[in-house]
Amino acid sequence: MIGFLLGNGVPHFVFGAAGKVFRSPFGQKSSPKTNVLWGLSNMAAATIVAGALEALDLHSDYSLPVLLIGFWLAMLMFGTGIKRFLND
Repeated sequence: MIGFLLGNGVPHFVFGAAGKVFRSPFGQKSSPKTNVLWGLSNMAAATIVAGALEALDLHSDYSLPVLLIGFWLAMLMFGTGIKRFLND
């Protein structure tokens, strides 16, 4: 979940920071400000979940590989579908 939240936050934050209009859950043509806030909220949620897992000592030896798998799957989904989003 942490990897997916980070992976989802990156493209929204980057497009918003670059001043580009990009699709978000709030609309097909979301403003850059909306995308920056959505990207930051995803990254904040990932940080909160990671902190909670650490504080409750619920992590395992597999935590980092699972985080990386989630992150790279999100990046793969974004990378393969970006043309569809940009053409809308």
